[in-house]
Amino acid sequence: MQDDIAAALTQEVKEEVIENYLYERRLVEGQINYVKELAEHAAQLQGKLSWRFARVYDLLPEARFLNEFVRLIEVEGAPFKDRFGKVPEYRKGVRFIKVHGFTDRGRFKKLVSESYRRLLAWNDQYKEGYEDLEQECKAVNDNLKKFEDDYDLLTILNFLRDMDVEGIQRKHFLGDNFTPEEIGSIETSLRFKPIRIEQFKLIPPPSLPKIAAIQRQLNALADSVYGQCCDRVKVLIK
Repeated sequence: MQDDIAAALTQEVKEEVIENYLYERRLVEGQINYVKELAEHAAQLQGKLSWRFARVYDLLPEARFLNEFVRLIEVEGAPFKDRFGKVPEYRKGVRFIKVHGFTDRGRFKKLVSESYRRLLAWNDQYKEGYEDLEQECKAVNDNLKKFEDDYDLLTILNFLRDMDVEGIQRKHFLGDNFTPEEIGSIETSLRFKPIRIEQFKLIPPPSLPKIAAIQRQLNALADSVYGQCCDRVKVLIK
């Protein structure tokens, strides 16, 4: 009789441990899913930012002008340049910019400035999304470490193997966390992997100068482009 009571108490303790473990595990999984949502949002912002870079590149029809622009904004290489086989593809995702002025040259200079201003705005949005993702990755990894410190996975696996798996599934302890096959698998198959922002294949947001800091040089660049490639850039002025 005493043995039966002890066994029942032991079973009850094990079930409580498993219930707490799986509850905490579902919380961690929810956080990981949230990180993935943030990563998807950041990827969308990155795509929109790439279109704004492409629009500026479209206004600089020769490599020497593009190189001058890259030097002006002080970045390494031309961001996203390799993503566009044909630069005009960006036009499907951005609004055309209408500019006013007495001459095509003046309107073109305004077009270059406004294109860069909108690029800056999207870069700020992307930077915010990227930094939110970066911070959440760190928070999740901290929670993962605490979760692993709080629960010894080998002990949890031993508890699960010793228990009536179908019974605890009926009690909704397991939910969708594990299948019986997974319970019998090796420890590493159930251990969470740390979240690395690199796995989402996002580029770090570039640090770009404000337009006021480069306005004079940007105007001079636009003036040179128009003076030497006016026939090619006139079609871009709306």
